[in-house]
Amino acid sequence: MPDDRNLRWLFAALFLWTFGLGLYEQLVPIFARQLGASPVQLGTLFNLRYLGLAAGYLLGIVVADRWRRRTVIVASWVAATPVPLLLAAAPTHLWLLPGLLLYEVTFFGLPAVHAFVAERVAPDRLASTFAAMGVVTSTAFLVAPTLGGVVADRWGIRATLLLAAACYLLSTAMVLQVRGAPPAPRAAHAAVLLTWTALRPLLPVLLLVAGPAVAVLAAAPFLTPFLREVRGLSLSEIGFLGSMTAVGGVGLTAIGGRLGDRVGIVPALVGALLVYALGMALHVYGPAALLPVASILRARAPAAALGQALVGAHAPAEVLGRAFAVSGMLAAGLAALGVVVGGYAYRADPVLPVVLAAGLAVALAGAVLWVRPVPAAAATARRQVAEAARDAPAP
Repeated sequence: MPDDRNLRWLFAALFLWTFGLGLYEQLVPIFARQLGASPVQLGTLFNLRYLGLAAGYLLGIVVADRWRRRTVIVASWVAATPVPLLLAAAPTHLWLLPGLLLYEVTFFGLPAVHAFVAERVAPDRLASTFAAMGVVTSTAFLVAPTLGGVVADRWGIRATLLLAAACYLLSTAMVLQVRGAPPAPRAAHAAVLLTWTALRPLLPVLLLVAGPAVAVLAAAPFLTPFLREVRGLSLSEIGFLGSMTAVGGVGLTAIGGRLGDRVGIVPALVGALLVYALGMALHVYGPAALLPVASILRARAPAAALGQALVGAHAPAEVLGRAFAVSGMLAAGLAALGVVVGGYAYRADPVLPVVLAAGLAVALAGAVLWVRPVPAAAATARRQVAEAARDAPAP
């Protein structure tokens, strides 16, 4: 099938891209410190990154359903390819900002990726397909951070960034192999405006899907300092826990996807949020021996994959891509606010950001239970769209 081929190329490109990101992502704060950033300036970089991410998703709202999916995807890949080189060339921490902001803005292509997949998959395969995407990205993070750290120790962080640039270039070559016009049933609605009337029924779902991202992103800058300063872990131990989180992303995302297809996306998402909350709580209250287990449980990928499947199941066909973009924009915007709150909370008590993230996940799990299943007629229509997509010839 042409679309099976397209999805294989897309997933392969995602894997290599995520591998490149994993090489250096954890080193960015250290690199910024090496270039003279104070703790406050480092926090400001994170805040601006999240605002840039929100801007990227805002751009995604504009282009997601107006341009061809492939055009948007390729444009975002090409635009982000030079980011590692920009970071490597930075003489001071302030010069990291152009590269960081460019990368976040290129997230305008991610809603198109999600919509490209959602409109080519039958409704009863949505959860497992988005879970497969989560497994792909989590698998890349199993090895990449360790390799990036080894290269940085031996030749410097700039060498790691150059290796990441090579991965990005190869990934872009792969994504250029993706072919196929948008399915006709969705193409007919490409010019429909995203009105408040169309968005209002979907807004509760979008907020609930954005919630897990907020919980993770707002706590992310403070979890590692907590483990270092409160739990007293060494840097190598913290790195090992990061690998365990990737293990959780691979295994738990696959399990969540299967459960989502069998028992429903909503119950599976509730379970994923509760598992994440348990993992965060164990970081604070569990013994040191359970920290690897806690890191496995706090993987973000299961809830993220199921959340995207939830959007794919509920969003109207004519605004599907923009629905993914709105969800991402909400998550990034709220996370930019959350990271400021987290900073004040950490200053008051380093435990608070971690506990607040766990509490937010539990609250979201309760709220998700109010989401109603997709009506049978809508599910049937989505199945027909997926079948039409699979049968459509590639240009």
